[in-house]
Amino acid sequence: MPLLAPLTSGSTLRAGVFLIVGGILLSAYALLAVGFAQMAADPAVPIAAVAALVAVTAAIALAPVALRPVHAMERHAARALLDADVPPEAAPSPGSRARGAVWYLLHLATGGIATFAVLSAVPLGVALLVWQVDRGELLRAPLGALAELHPGLAVPLALVLVAVPAYVVAGLRALLRRAARALLGPSAAERIAALEARQRSLAARNRLARELHDTVGHALTVTTLQAAAAARAFDRDPAFARAALAAIEETGRAAVADLDRVLGLLRAGEDGQDRHGDAPVRTLADVPALLAEARRAGVEASLELPEPAALAALAPVTSREAFAVLREAVTNALRHGGRRLAVGVRVADGGLELGVDNDVAAGRWRRRGAGRGLAGLRERVGLLGGTVTSGPADGGWRLRAYLPDEGVAR
Repeated sequence: MPLLAPLTSGSTLRAGVFLIVGGILLSAYALLAVGFAQMAADPAVPIAAVAALVAVTAAIALAPVALRPVHAMERHAARALLDADVPPEAAPSPGSRARGAVWYLLHLATGGIATFAVLSAVPLGVALLVWQVDRGELLRAPLGALAELHPGLAVPLALVLVAVPAYVVAGLRALLRRAARALLGPSAAERIAALEARQRSLAARNRLARELHDTVGHALTVTTLQAAAAARAFDRDPAFARAALAAIEETGRAAVADLDRVLGLLRAGEDGQDRHGDAPVRTLADVPALLAEARRAGVEASLELPEPAALAALAPVTSREAFAVLREAVTNALRHGGRRLAVGVRVADGGLELGVDNDVAAGRWRRRGAGRGLAGLRERVGLLGGTVTSGPADGGWRLRAYLPDEGVAR
């Protein structure tokens, strides 16, 4: 029966343990207060000594109110003993510490109420029951007027007194469960901030995943082409084969360095430390090296770049993403068998214009599965407010991209 549930439920017992702990803590504070009051009332004790002792003791006694480990223990206890739905704590803040202090004080107050109910009602009820079978003088004084009750009223009253603490505990448990979510969990603003931080973290991880895909994909494409060229020229042109193998080694080392950088950033995001903050990031300054790799793979590549001063004036994110666009375009051209490649970079119209032309026929591009890398390019450029267009042109394939940059004059 729901009415008798508090008397038989294990949740009442667990909540009782939680509340009795609060009552014991409150009793310790009460004993300190009584002791200091008695000392202050004693003329033989210097008031200055009492004040100093009170100040030191108060600082020690109030420390648990603000300590994070105490708040963490309170959260675990609320989950285990009150079955409270307490969300994970967000990043520590003055607000969370203040709410934790309020919860600690609420724990003490409700614990005091429950402890008082147990220590007063249960002994009185038991004494009243014993009085019905043994009317000794030892019980008359504690019972007072209750000793004169008729047994027909005394026995039910005694049973009610014994049961009262269970219902008090059940009521306080319901109160604490309701308060736990508000006081022990994050506030609405903290939940929003945590979600935004999580979103930023996921966005950063997605960017690193794209970077890893582009870097390793480019390295594997170049390595495959160089290995094939070395195999074809191994007997008739050993010098070319050695150069191709050296290029494979260089490309592999660069890919390993990029892989280590990206994995280092991922590890740094997991433990909160930026161990690879000084790791190199590819920018437009690395485009000549990118095309040098393409030339070693047998591609006729031309490059048109602005003056170094103009490149240096670009925002780092613009230069980084521009390099990623060009690397993906070059990789796609190599992957689809292009033999001629023209890359152009122009600073104009408040941003950066990128152009890549190759001799890959549109039909061959479609048969080899073009479009997956282009979708990724449009996504990453779109995040910066830029655009990407591509399609067949002059018997080959043309890609154009625009990235806005506030540092570029219109």
